[in-house]
Amino acid sequence: MAEARGSLLIAAISGRSLACAAADAGYIPLVADFFADCDTQEISHTAHKLQGDIGHGMQWPSLRAAFEGLSKQAPTPILGAITGSGFEDRSDLLTHIAKNWPLIGNDAETVAQINDPKRFFERLDDLAISYPETCLQRPPDPDGWVAKRPGGAGGSHVRPVRHAQPIGNHASTGELYYQALVPGRMISGLFVANGTDVQVLGFSEQWTAPAPGKPWRYGGAAQPASLLPNAAEAMAETVALLVDAFKLKGLGSADFVFNGDEPLLLEINARPGGTLDIFANAGNPLLELHVEAALNGALPDEPLVLEDGSASAIVFTREPLIVAPAMVWPSWTADRPKPGERIDKERPICTVLARAGSAEKARRLVQTRHTNLLAELRGFADELGAQEEHSENCEGTNEQAEPKCTGRTFGA
Repeated sequence: MAEARGSLLIAAISGRSLACAAADAGYIPLVADFFADCDTQEISHTAHKLQGDIGHGMQWPSLRAAFEGLSKQAPTPILGAITGSGFEDRSDLLTHIAKNWPLIGNDAETVAQINDPKRFFERLDDLAISYPETCLQRPPDPDGWVAKRPGGAGGSHVRPVRHAQPIGNHASTGELYYQALVPGRMISGLFVANGTDVQVLGFSEQWTAPAPGKPWRYGGAAQPASLLPNAAEAMAETVALLVDAFKLKGLGSADFVFNGDEPLLLEINARPGGTLDIFANAGNPLLELHVEAALNGALPDEPLVLEDGSASAIVFTREPLIVAPAMVWPSWTADRPKPGERIDKERPICTVLARAGSAEKARRLVQTRHTNLLAELRGFADELGAQEEHSENCEGTNEQAEPKCTGRTFGA
């Protein structure tokens, strides 16, 4: 890590990747998130677990208390606050943050515009940017359509229209919106912008990790994406139009689906996103690019130069599990849960990472690691279920009965 130049307040659903990127760039990370994972605590000067849960999302009282506490523990002057996932559908929190600390990135109005389907897609029409057919009213024939929640992230909010239910008074628009399902490759472009100009840093290809009721849940990504030059140029041109139209600042990403050779824009993430790990570059630390672009308007002259391919994937539970105190996590894992933590079914356990000579090799390696780790977890889940069933059957027996009913933990 470079010599510390200042402290950064970081808030996200999970702040580990932002904390790592901040430390790589020589900043001191002070993190507020919903996990306070082991490696987040190791990387950060201080990591604060937010009150509440992901289901209810970010709330200002708990976030304010966390930031105030972190600020008091900052060992160097605070440069500002950086936000990750969790603010897409509650831009009012960005307004609150900006009143108390410098906000390094996009302001509340920019985030609100991008996550308001009506305003966003009307602007795409003005800019002649191609995207899948989209409407705000439920289509009469639901076949071939999906429903999305404005401000949703991670793909878990996407449903087939026939299975989607109205969500009531949503914070941004009060409605779901509907989009024609376009099969194809999912490509994401990482960029850094200063409100007017932009440098596209690289492209990754994403894949899903389907779960019951969540067929398009985000699973992982690998870079560099294999693209023809004209496709990369077309996406870069689209990103440039979006940056100028919405005055985007700092790191962000644009997600596309390829229908044949034509890239169709799905959404813009106006924040540092889920591919920070696979684009990490010691020569050009990503968080330094973010800070310099957002605060000083400075952009790199060239895209990132990465010698190897890299990939990351999220490991989800198939059954509930408890993390053992003795668990030794492989070096290629991140977002490591705390000893004794119980993780419910179909929740994220950790992230697995891989680097190799190409994106395809990195993807194969990360999927092998994912499979191996999940096999251990699946075996443990069977044992945990058997132990819990045995424990229930032992209820009401004599206190001196042997053996004593105990639950076993993964990694013991």
